[in-house]
Amino acid sequence: MLPGDNEAAATAAGQRLAESRATHYWDGDRHFARHMAHALGIESRRPAATGDVPEFAWDVYLAYGAGPKRIEQPDFWMHQLAVNHAPRLDPEEWRRRVRELLAAT
Repeated sequence: MLPGDNEAAATAAGQRLAESRATHYWDGDRHFARHMAHALGIESRRPAATGDVPEFAWDVYLAYGAGPKRIEQPDFWMHQLAVNHAPRLDPEEWRRRVRELLAAT
């Protein structure tokens, strides 16, 4: 979501953060980022020279338990945004919650 981001950088990041149960995607046109912003209730508050910046879900961490799920409904999520209706990223809490999901499988 930064000006220098591109597909090659996203692929490299995905390789550094490789996990067989995780899937990494490149969303260059930000279709998914806008879709998830709406689903998660994220609103942008950052002004742009040409007007309001569209809402994007970025710096969000979504976790899903086993079984079929709607992408819009993670079992839990955390963020690094200016929202109050979901927990801010806390690595220890994230680890604990993911372990709970894994134990339930």
